[in-house]
Amino acid sequence: MAIPKIMLQLAKSNPMIQQIKNMMNTVKMAQNPQAALNQMIMNNPQMKQVMEIVNQYGGDPNKALNSLAEQYGISPQDIFDMFN
Repeated sequence: MAIPKIMLQLAKSNPMIQQIKNMMNTVKMAQNPQAALNQMIMNNPQMKQVMEIVNQYGGDPNKALNSLAEQYGISPQDIFDMFN
């Protein structure tokens, strides 16, 4: 089930999406991305929850995303499109 384009546009304007984009860029630009990610996890309880979910899927974020998207009837590509 694809998310209608208008919903994607609304989601992209959500401040939380912008915050996630900023965090992704911070990790990408860091000299030590793993250390940057670990610091974010320690400082943000929501990030810790996300990592706990990912760990339930063997530490594979793609597997976690695909499984959760399937559970909720959302296309993983639609989620990725929000970050472009």
